[in-house]
Amino acid sequence: MKIKEVEKGTIAARLGISKDSEICSINGNKIRDEIDLMFYESDENLNIEIEKDRKRVVYSVEKLPEERLGIVPTPFRFRRCNNACIFCFYDQMPGGLRESLYEKDDDYRLSFLYGNYITLTNMVDEDYKRIEEQRLSPLFVSIHSTNPEIRAMMLGRKGKSFDIMHSLERLNNANIEIHSQVVICPGINDGAVLEKTVFELAEFFPNIRSVAIVPVGLTKHRKGLFPLREMTKVECLEIVQNVFIWQELFRKRFGLGFVYPSDELLMKAEFAIPMSCFYDAFPQLENGVGNSRIFLDDIDALNTDGLKNMRAHIVFITSMLPFPWVNLLRKRLLLETSISCDVLSLTNKFFGNSITVSGLLVGKDILYAIKRYKRKTDLFIVPQNGLNEDELFLDGLSISAVNRLSGKNVIALPSPVSLLQKILKKEILQ
Repeated sequence: MKIKEVEKGTIAARLGISKDSEICSINGNKIRDEIDLMFYESDENLNIEIEKDRKRVVYSVEKLPEERLGIVPTPFRFRRCNNACIFCFYDQMPGGLRESLYEKDDDYRLSFLYGNYITLTNMVDEDYKRIEEQRLSPLFVSIHSTNPEIRAMMLGRKGKSFDIMHSLERLNNANIEIHSQVVICPGINDGAVLEKTVFELAEFFPNIRSVAIVPVGLTKHRKGLFPLREMTKVECLEIVQNVFIWQELFRKRFGLGFVYPSDELLMKAEFAIPMSCFYDAFPQLENGVGNSRIFLDDIDALNTDGLKNMRAHIVFITSMLPFPWVNLLRKRLLLETSISCDVLSLTNKFFGNSITVSGLLVGKDILYAIKRYKRKTDLFIVPQNGLNEDELFLDGLSISAVNRLSGKNVIALPSPVSLLQKILKKEILQ
């Protein structure tokens, strides 16, 4: 495994290990990727084999178990997805987005490291053995249906046998924790099929810790793809009501709710966002389950005392779905401070009207809205979840580019919202 960087002041730096060299083994164990590095560097006594310029050197180290070597590995080549899911969002994206968005991964290592969802369809015996040996837990698994035929059809593998229950049973026997998701395609895996899926997954509790139920997302770029439709309000409401019934049963059995509707499902059903206790420590935040409750609680906890005399005009930019919650934040500021503010709720022109979540707003749509806004504004605040770690929107436009091209002051909404007071003081009073 090639070394990308050696952190200053660490064991590796003191040994003289340098970047661009290769770490071959630790205590005789081959190092294939950063998971191997994490696993084997935790021993107290290490023999580290390093190769550089075709020469190999072995370093002997004594250290505390929690001490890291300070080696930053080159990212490994991930395993690509071999499915053709009928609802796959990758297939519904136009050209011109960030390059990384077109790379479909289905790699258990990325699931363990970053919470990426995997299908387990490309797993071999060696993969399971490694998961068992290195305790790669938790993993995040896309289920969709426990019915083998329905699941194979949804994964675009009709005619092949993919009985997810056998895979789950093996992981369960190894005590690997799993968080699962079901993407609902109406008329295919809802109704009785969904109920059967949820209760069959519950048989693996406590190792399967949660099930997230998410409505299918359809963009305007679905030419030539499997015919799917959006979920109706009635269909969403039926699932939400069932989830509350199921949760009541699971709380008696397990002491927690186990199954959770995504915020999008709740809002499409026009159902009130449940209180925090409903989400049991929020195990599926990255899947859009419970973010609205956290946002609402953050608004309640916001201290506006330091903003009472601040005179400014700010504009929140969001999408259709979270508009009611962002509007609540606007109302608090209007009632309790001297700040005036608006909320721009954008239609997603890039992906289509049916895409209503804020995380899929692109820089071009935001830039267009800012340029059309005529009132003098001190600050535009855009959704943080629409940006990656490099502060790029999905279309590759950076937030700094939006600032430059609009000629306006544009920042991302801080998280938690309680930091808003500090951000406003910095941006407006500087």
